[in-house]
Amino acid sequence: MSSVFRYMNQHFALCLFGAVIVGIVLSFVMGEQVVLLKPLGTIFTRLLVMIVPVLVFFSIASSFANIGDATRMKRWAGKIIGWFVLSMLIATFLGIAMGLLFKPGLGIELHSADFKVTEITVDMFIDWLPKNFLGCIAEGNTIQIVFLSIFVGIAVVMMPNGKSKTFLTNILSSSEDLILQIVKGIMYYAPIGVAALMATSIGELKGAFVTQMGSFLAAYSIAFVLQVAIVYFLLLYVVGKINPFRFTRKMFPALITAFTTTSSAATLPVNLRCVKEMGVDKEMTDFGLPLGVTFNMDSMGIEIPLYIMLGMYAVGTAPTIGQLFLFVIMGIAFSIGCAGVPGGGLAIAVILVNAFGLPTEVVAWIAAVFFYLDITGTPMNIWGDAVCTAIVASKEGKIDWDKMNNS
Repeated sequence: MSSVFRYMNQHFALCLFGAVIVGIVLSFVMGEQVVLLKPLGTIFTRLLVMIVPVLVFFSIASSFANIGDATRMKRWAGKIIGWFVLSMLIATFLGIAMGLLFKPGLGIELHSADFKVTEITVDMFIDWLPKNFLGCIAEGNTIQIVFLSIFVGIAVVMMPNGKSKTFLTNILSSSEDLILQIVKGIMYYAPIGVAALMATSIGELKGAFVTQMGSFLAAYSIAFVLQVAIVYFLLLYVVGKINPFRFTRKMFPALITAFTTTSSAATLPVNLRCVKEMGVDKEMTDFGLPLGVTFNMDSMGIEIPLYIMLGMYAVGTAPTIGQLFLFVIMGIAFSIGCAGVPGGGLAIAVILVNAFGLPTEVVAWIAAVFFYLDITGTPMNIWGDAVCTAIVASKEGKIDWDKMNNS
């Protein structure tokens, strides 16, 4: 049994892809009897809805708390974080733009009684603030949880150095580790849940599903290419004065590792070696790349708006200005606090579906293309970490140009 769990940890996206195939087959084989599988899918979504509020809180709060001392140590540390945020912002805007252009989900015509249109009002901003500390977590109010976790993380950062600050930082980190362990346990059930969700939803959609997920993938893929062109090539060349083609060639071992392992954490040692060998300062590399593993997820910046817009267009509603504004906030927040476990993207999808009152079928649709998102998103994430670190190193005069320019 342990070997099965080990295989799932190493090849989670592939396991999900297999579950999707099984679900599609079951939808045709079982016909109308496929409704019997619905409870298996409901169990999976309920387990994720149960754990994601505390996952969001501890992931984001811990991320902010742990970067506090590092940013005080070195002036350039704050600049690296600033470039991470800029990169995530660009990714989020690209995801929104491509979602508006391709309108994934339009024409599926699902129904969701819980869906609500969000408009920009003063009350909307007030409602983002929790009424009490634990209420928003108990209610699963995602926006309030995000703001509460940021407040807590910043409060810990602003505390004077000492035992109390160290204790609280350790509490947040240890709590995050505990929650991530629970998420890992839930993800062992994910193939069963995804197969059931896919089987019960695919039979009703058939051709419409294929067409609309094609639109989703087209929107994601074009946003991916633009992110690479704008941030990883153009800004690297214009701001960092670094040849992007030579840089990418030197990054190739790390990109291949990320593609094959679909794990930013597993790719970190290779990424560290590649960036150091091209002449980027060791101290800056040792700070920027490990931080980027959890703090800088450009792929999630693209995916999050597309997740929500897929569900919104499926229920026949276009996003409002207020909702687009929320997409930006969620894109940045979840790119910072995205769980570093297999299936973290699926957990985020459940959070968003629940927060916007969208149909649970959307989770199954995302699972259907999760393999593609994973094998492309992981290289994007580690690529972005290296690019942002290298740009700051260049501006700070901390690059060995002989190594960088050596072919």
